[in-house]
Amino acid sequence: MLQVICGFLAGLLLAGFGFWLAGGGVVGMGVAVVLAALGYVAASTLTEPERRIGKILVSALPNGQKAAEAIDAANMRLNAISMLLRQVRDPVVHKEANDFIVATQDLVKYVARDTSAYPILRHYITVYGMQTEKLLRSYVDVESSGALDQVAKARKETVEALQVLEQTAAGELSRAVSAKTLGIAADSDAIQRLARMDGYDTDTAAADGVPGDTSIQPKPRTEQQQS
Repeated sequence: MLQVICGFLAGLLLAGFGFWLAGGGVVGMGVAVVLAALGYVAASTLTEPERRIGKILVSALPNGQKAAEAIDAANMRLNAISMLLRQVRDPVVHKEANDFIVATQDLVKYVARDTSAYPILRHYITVYGMQTEKLLRSYVDVESSGALDQVAKARKETVEALQVLEQTAAGELSRAVSAKTLGIAADSDAIQRLARMDGYDTDTAAADGVPGDTSIQPKPRTEQQQS
């Protein structure tokens, strides 16, 4: 609403200024119309609230804009699939399609937390999202046709495809998270190397450690280390 008001006021002011500057008449009206349109677009753009992912501004996140675009595309596709799902009568097909939606939403939620994983979501929704929507649309058409022999065949094929799609969504989520897991392993190795350089016996601590006791006993420093 604020965008509309600001755009209208800016357009009105520029239109009046342009009409006065052009000396009125037909030319003034033409200038006023052009400036009104430009003023409205400019003011609307400037007052548009910046997109957020969660509570964080997109501009403050690495790859924020690309992640936001991937999330928007995924949500649009999921909304279209959900609308088709309302028309599905078979409970098994309905369940499998809903499981696919939930698995895809998990991937979307992860990308909202880790925006660097946006390429995985973008690839997934581009490759599999459109196919899923096409699959359900075709199934709804067959189911509503009343041809019972074809409905049974379509049901079987649709359920099998949706099960694969659900597994694919879970696999893509695992692939996205694996980057974090590799990062944790690298950080762990770096911490252990630094501890060993400072004379701590990390191998003994790992082998003899008691649950709840994370202390690492330092090795005696040599004279060279002490110097």
